[in-house]
Amino acid sequence: MSLRRLILLLPALVFVVTLPAFAQVEKAAMRTTGISCGTCAAVSEVYLRRLPEIDKIAISLSKESVMVSYKPGAAFRPKDLRDALQKTEVGIVQLQISARGRLQREGGKQFFIAGKDKFALVPSANAPQPPADTPVLIEGILNDRVQPMELKIMTVTRLKQ
Repeated sequence: MSLRRLILLLPALVFVVTLPAFAQVEKAAMRTTGISCGTCAAVSEVYLRRLPEIDKIAISLSKESVMVSYKPGAAFRPKDLRDALQKTEVGIVQLQISARGRLQREGGKQFFIAGKDKFALVPSANAPQPPADTPVLIEGILNDRVQPMELKIMTVTRLKQ
């Protein structure tokens, strides 16, 4: 391969390599029921660590909450979180995510695309409107019991391109 061709392909390669790290769910915070002792927390952490996409885990006994961070490029599968915690009889009451991605409009509806994940945006009275076709960081409350998953926006931060 010629040097000129390599120089032309290098920017495309850099873009492809960095894309998964940009557009994805980065964190999930869960209000739970059933984490009431150190043993419950420790066993829950063991099951969550078995999920290959999870990078970091923080469990608060006093708040009965779990926070997980995802590895760059990792898939977001809330069912896996629910299943892992279900094994320890811990339930998820509320799931809040922080994700990077873009807004997309389809047939009069707004969707948030974060990597391979697609969320239908649910209007909220006090939530800011995310800008169209601009990279954003959105924090919101997730309803993963429906398809596509619904995301009620809490905050929106415009990211530099």
